[in-house]
Amino acid sequence: MKTRIGLVGAGWRAQGYLKVIGKLGNRMEVSGIYVRSRERAAQMEPTYPRKVDWNLHTFLEREHDFVMLLVPRECALFYLEKLLERGIPVLMETPPGDGIEQLRQCYALKRQYHGRIQVAEQYFLQPYHSAVQNVLVRGMIGEVSNMTISMMHDYHGISIMRKILSSGFQKCKIFGKAYNFPVFRHCGREGLDMLKGEVVSDKRKRADFVFENGKAGFFDFSGEQYFNYFRTRHINVQGECGEIYDTRLVIKGDGDFPLSGEIIRDELGQYSNLEGCGLRRLTWNGRTLYENLYYREAYLSDDEIAMAGILDGMMCYVRTGKEVYPLEEALQDTYLYLMMDRAIESGEEVEACAADWNVDR
Repeated sequence: MKTRIGLVGAGWRAQGYLKVIGKLGNRMEVSGIYVRSRERAAQMEPTYPRKVDWNLHTFLEREHDFVMLLVPRECALFYLEKLLERGIPVLMETPPGDGIEQLRQCYALKRQYHGRIQVAEQYFLQPYHSAVQNVLVRGMIGEVSNMTISMMHDYHGISIMRKILSSGFQKCKIFGKAYNFPVFRHCGREGLDMLKGEVVSDKRKRADFVFENGKAGFFDFSGEQYFNYFRTRHINVQGECGEIYDTRLVIKGDGDFPLSGEIIRDELGQYSNLEGCGLRRLTWNGRTLYENLYYREAYLSDDEIAMAGILDGMMCYVRTGKEVYPLEEALQDTYLYLMMDRAIESGEEVEACAADWNVDR
């Protein structure tokens, strides 16, 4: 039986998930889409016949295994409560709130309705980040003491940081600063166009997170890094007997020498290979660090692989209760990002304390 997925919202992020659901249509299907206007519903109706509603009550009456909530943060809590009142499991867009008070309200709604809520934070399920986590789980670089992340913004970056450092819900001290640097902008969601590019002021955030157990995370990111060909993305993880630097992994060998090598992508469809198209696995010195479970089903980008993983993880949660990215984790990641911004704006060190949603963890 196919997983029936409803969507509240039809913006850029929703379109991405609709694309993934379509590619995995042998076992997933759209059960309904809610939009706020008749005009938008009419635009989408030809693509999703008899599945688009502009009346919320009609949408809620449909049969959904779970609903993705993909709307602006300022109206997310309204729709979340409507879904929880019906007992419908919810996969929320990240972040789950636009301020600390909204985060508390979101957590209060979960407790009030005993709601089944997960959050669509997908980055840790991307192939590279999954491979990094497997390196750490296997103890290949020993105990991690610090890491630098310059790969994604705010709550996304903090999510990866907390996982790599295993910092959980610890208190931490944060201090940071923002800088503005010029760069030639030539690419974005609309695609690459060097001719229409322009020099813009790009805000770069740098912040240090020092956790109770002494581990440290160094955040460094500017918005242009996502698309700009002149601003690349990086990650560095240092353990007691090894290090990851982007795709370079060095570990302690069995003899007198360290073992080093590149993390390699095993891509199908290249150099006359006729097995199809897409990523099969990531390897290091012949060892498999990550295997793509979807490569036989559909060609998916790394982010789409992660999005498919979130959808499958949500369905597993609905059926078994096993969590993939709990609301509490998302609340903590968002809280730390908000505290980071507070530290940057004030120019002073701030302390992130234990929050409401840590009570039962």
